[in-house]
Amino acid sequence: MSTPRFRSLRVSSWLLLLAPGAVACSFFSPSLNDYALTRAAGGESAMGGADGGTAGVFNVSGVGGKPDVNAGSGGRAQGGSSTEAGSSGWTGAITPGKTLTEAEVAVLPVVTTGLPAFAAYTSYDIADATAAQTKANVPLFKPYESSTIGFWDNLVAEQMQARVSTVLFPSHGVFTLDPKDMTGPDPMNPRFLSTWVAAVERAGAQGLFHTACFIDARSMQDVSNHLHGNPSGAQMDLSLASDWTDVFWQRGVKPLFDTIPRSYWLEKDGRPVVEMGGLLQTSFKNIAGNLSPLLSAVAAGFHAAYGSYPAFVVDASWFSAEPGLSTNPYLLGQNGLLKEDSGGRAFATVKGLTFGTVMAGYADPGYYEASGPKYHDASLLIPRKIKDADGSQVSTLATGMAAAVQNQAFLTVLQDFTGVKNWDGFYRSNAADWETPNEYLNLVRRYSDPATATLRLEAEGCDKFSDTTPGNSGTAFRRSGDLDVRALRANSGWAVTNTAAGEWIEFDKVDFSAGTYQFAAKHSSVRTDNIDTRLQLVIDGENLAPIITPETSGPNGFAYTLLGQRLMTHGTHDIRVLFLDGQLDLDWVFVKKIDAVLNLKASSGLFASAVDGGGTSVLASGATATANERFTFDDLDGGSLLDGDRVYIQTNNGLYLNVALGTGVLTADQRRPAAGSLFYVHKQAKGAVVAGDLVSLQISDATHYVTVGTGGQLDGSGTALAAPQTFTVGAY
Repeated sequence: MSTPRFRSLRVSSWLLLLAPGAVACSFFSPSLNDYALTRAAGGESAMGGADGGTAGVFNVSGVGGKPDVNAGSGGRAQGGSSTEAGSSGWTGAITPGKTLTEAEVAVLPVVTTGLPAFAAYTSYDIADATAAQTKANVPLFKPYESSTIGFWDNLVAEQMQARVSTVLFPSHGVFTLDPKDMTGPDPMNPRFLSTWVAAVERAGAQGLFHTACFIDARSMQDVSNHLHGNPSGAQMDLSLASDWTDVFWQRGVKPLFDTIPRSYWLEKDGRPVVEMGGLLQTSFKNIAGNLSPLLSAVAAGFHAAYGSYPAFVVDASWFSAEPGLSTNPYLLGQNGLLKEDSGGRAFATVKGLTFGTVMAGYADPGYYEASGPKYHDASLLIPRKIKDADGSQVSTLATGMAAAVQNQAFLTVLQDFTGVKNWDGFYRSNAADWETPNEYLNLVRRYSDPATATLRLEAEGCDKFSDTTPGNSGTAFRRSGDLDVRALRANSGWAVTNTAAGEWIEFDKVDFSAGTYQFAAKHSSVRTDNIDTRLQLVIDGENLAPIITPETSGPNGFAYTLLGQRLMTHGTHDIRVLFLDGQLDLDWVFVKKIDAVLNLKASSGLFASAVDGGGTSVLASGATATANERFTFDDLDGGSLLDGDRVYIQTNNGLYLNVALGTGVLTADQRRPAAGSLFYVHKQAKGAVVAGDLVSLQISDATHYVTVGTGGQLDGSGTALAAPQTFTVGAY
């Protein structure tokens, strides 16, 4: 095996900033301009640099050559790409894996600034018997029963993988004010949500989610009738002012916010978000004229209890019943849940703010009942996939989430994350009409988290696997199949167990933004002899170097081990973990982007800033380097950032900078890299770019440069290097 050229990441974590007067005139000498043009036009190709075509295999220490980005996901490892049982497809050295700290494998929150955020509407009146009867969309996890702890651990794992930033929990209300009383119209008593909070803490997912409240108005009718001793089904009189407080506030909204800690609440301008469901004329009377006072009464109670006022998002039926409702000072917007006649998506803009709801699919339960009158009634179905005019298959969910992006919705509800009754769930399923078990989790993440900074992939939730022994020896998690899965102690999830040499698990069509990623495993060693236990990553059929895992203190002692790193193109990739020797339990695979995160200080002394976090333009307007001034340089040549390297540049929320070729207009609004998203990094001297260096960014036409223009606006119009075309690099 030839020795790869090692290049360590050298962008410092400290910031060396030149004073404005220290921008030396010598830097703007013709030599840099000539050198940059030479690199772009001939000699060393700007499409790869001097070693841009060198195939490199990243080893476990995180160093390696510069893989050819045009090859897909990096240079081919010598030894081929065989993944046959017991074969590593590797002829080079195998090294011990580096042990990482817990902090190094921490999942980071989704950045939603400047992006439409997505909320997983999550019902919790779930029964396994109902899930088993759905047939078309049976959840992978069993028992799918919200009365069990495992249901909540699995739910949190799926929400983490989907990278939703908000969880919208319905409250169907409580019958009494006793905080220990779990009675109500049905199991969706919001006091049960303490179980979700506990599952988040077990998963180490604190800080990853915000929560919002959805009040089911129909259930408030039931709560009111119980409170007053009225017969079931009696209309709730909305002119009864005491019910505004005693029912909607005390027994509807407050129990949820009392149960979920304030650190989780979704807020808009400091106001916690509360959505109100549809008003049925058959459930209520004396509606008109009483809705705005109702909202004001709930807001007053909220402020008295928590010191802040809520922001209400109400169903369209509220506006229909009371057209003047939009003047209520606590009203934020309009949104509502969907039915089968909705087409799977709906958006509404009120007061300049857009809210929406999208579905993966929908079916009235009667649609699949062969003996019933609704059997295969097409009007009761929103299929998960349809054919477009060209006959291509189109995902209903992808269409809806793309519409949320197009509408720049503040919040779009995913209805219903746990839904089994109406075939609208986003959970893992190995149903025949799902492309992979993780299909809908992957689709959500494609739109919710374009940055792809971190990701946790649960081993037991893999899309494919090869297991050499029949049955599930661990007797946990899966409904069927031979993958061995065991429960971890203290209700902290599951692990693939009893692995044998040559077995593997695989995650298919996992979305990545462009750049270099580090992969790690949480595992425990269960070896019974003195042999080394090795793991190997296989990405898109390309084998990375196997690593030797450290021995742990038994099956419940876990270690975090670096598996390697890889340059990835933008798009979907298949990730396989090969158990070369077995005798190892795998909890999860952790993915982390490791490209340099930098700021760019213009000669004016102001930092380049992505307006609104990304989505419009970039201005040299930042007095300090905060979140909007963070840019990830996706080095398409791999390794450390060098003079002449090709890069994509992403804003803090993951959108790509792009220059419109011909006009030079620079925007920060691309979810996928386009022709104008390629930049060349140049500095006066060859070598690594480090904090304090002066650099220029040449655009993809290899002629023009990013420049600071009128009003501090960045564009791609520069034709020569001078002060407006240079930036001082800082690192985070």
